[in-house]
Amino acid sequence: MNSAATVGRGLDLSAQSQGGITVAELAGELDIANAPALREQLLSLLRPGSSRLVIDLSKVSFCDATGLAVLVSTARRAGLLGGFLRLAAVSPQVAQVLEITGLHRHLANFPTVHAASTGARGAQYGKAVAAGRAAIADPGPANAGPPRVPADAGELRGAAAALLACADAWHDADPSRRFTSALRAMARARHGTDDDALDTAARSLLSALGRHPLASSPAVAATATRLRQALNPTAQLAAT
Repeated sequence: MNSAATVGRGLDLSAQSQGGITVAELAGELDIANAPALREQLLSLLRPGSSRLVIDLSKVSFCDATGLAVLVSTARRAGLLGGFLRLAAVSPQVAQVLEITGLHRHLANFPTVHAASTGARGAQYGKAVAAGRAAIADPGPANAGPPRVPADAGELRGAAAALLACADAWHDADPSRRFTSALRAMARARHGTDDDALDTAARSLLSALGRHPLASSPAVAATATRLRQALNPTAQLAAT
């Protein structure tokens, strides 16, 4: 079996079966906007007698906790079918979120697709996670990524306004209220005149999204994506 599909804007998936194992390569951004469609795509690759899945994450440039939750649920389904899910060639960006959420201890992680397929952990195992740890310990000006480009104040304020207009949707998707303080901070910053304060508040909210998954919500996905693009205009240009 060989297949390729666009999961959503900014995320592609290709899959091939070899030796009784399905290898799925993801390329792009694994975030709350793409998570529901990705879940369907990955679960469609699992069935009785064909439930061993390796996911190549070497080309994933962004990931949040909601995206990782899809991998966890897929791993659970694979285990129920008698198979497994293994991560391979994890990019530093994904490794950082694995480390922040603690999921590096629960999702099998291998340095290469070959190692994941054979189950042989090599000496390089953990390099990506180590890179994630380094990024957390010393995030630098861009928090593990290209140099930070200042957000356009107008775009940022528009994205913040759109997100705050959907605050009820965020609350509904967040029964544990882990985002309440971040939303309040962003609301206060938006009503002020300090663009730097708004930038900081917006990045704090997206940082929380990197640690805690939210329930599926089109409004949350759309507003989170717009805010992230306003904060990272170079990524927005690359996606168009």
